[in-house]
Amino acid sequence: MGMATLFSYLGFSVEIGALVAGVSMSMTPYAFEAASRLRPLRDFFILLFFILLGSEMILENIGSLIIPALIFSIFVLVGNPIIVVIIMNLLGYSKRTGFQAGLTVAQISEFSLILATLGFQIGSLSREVLSLITFVGLITIAGSTYLILYSDQIYPKVEKLLTFLELKKNKREKKNDTDYDSLLFGFQRVGQDFVKSFERIGLKFLIIDFNPDSVKLLEEMDLPFKYGDAKDPEFLEELNFRKLKYVVTTIPEFETNLYLVKKIREVNKRAIIVAISNNREEALALYAEGASYVIMPHYLGAQYAVRMINRHGLDKTEYQQSREKHLQYLESRII
Repeated sequence: MGMATLFSYLGFSVEIGALVAGVSMSMTPYAFEAASRLRPLRDFFILLFFILLGSEMILENIGSLIIPALIFSIFVLVGNPIIVVIIMNLLGYSKRTGFQAGLTVAQISEFSLILATLGFQIGSLSREVLSLITFVGLITIAGSTYLILYSDQIYPKVEKLLTFLELKKNKREKKNDTDYDSLLFGFQRVGQDFVKSFERIGLKFLIIDFNPDSVKLLEEMDLPFKYGDAKDPEFLEELNFRKLKYVVTTIPEFETNLYLVKKIREVNKRAIIVAISNNREEALALYAEGASYVIMPHYLGAQYAVRMINRHGLDKTEYQQSREKHLQYLESRII
């Protein structure tokens, strides 16, 4: 809203200001979370936008617009993915990744419709052209939706054709945040130790964190991560729980951990789920929902201290050695 107001004050349209703000947000690690929280408001305004756009359409000569609209729609539905597949191939990605990415742009955007509306308002475009662009938008938006939904079934049928679009041979696909069989919720606190364990036993992990400081640190460490809120149902729907082998949540909130365990167990009964709890009642509730093991820091800390006392007794030398090891461990940690 601030960017749109600023651009309007500088003499530009509010639409251009909103576009610049959206593009700026999309380049940050928090884009998904922002989109998720604004989705109801976005859908409401999109509905109003299409109603306004439809009111400007001419339906009397719709028959003459059908053939041009179909031709342009086919050009967009096929041409846009081809361009993206070629670009993705040059960047080093596989055919499948390029194909999946190409389908996401197999439509004209809302911004195209905004430009067409502005062109009509200033007299540069006729009402017939505006109606044609609107028809193309409706066809391509609906068509690309089904292409994306059934992309896994479509890809095997067009795989050989995509080979002709490979301008260079890529040895392997670049790593992305979809290749994982384990999840770690929360990197702060003890997350670093779990990452080392995942790497030691050969798990392909993805870190989920909502703390901007953690996100910045994960970027610097070049670890696979996704920014998001574990309490957001729409965000969790983007995660593939079915193929998970191991899940660790270091989130301190009991309600969040309980919700995560429930969601995962709905689709995956085999995954190992380790959660954190602060008291007995919460731990029992997590076990009842299917947690494999519940870490209770205070209880574990007390048990470790008791074992150390039983082992060291009154030997100060043993305590000094334990102290040195603990200092080395603390100094080796980044957080």
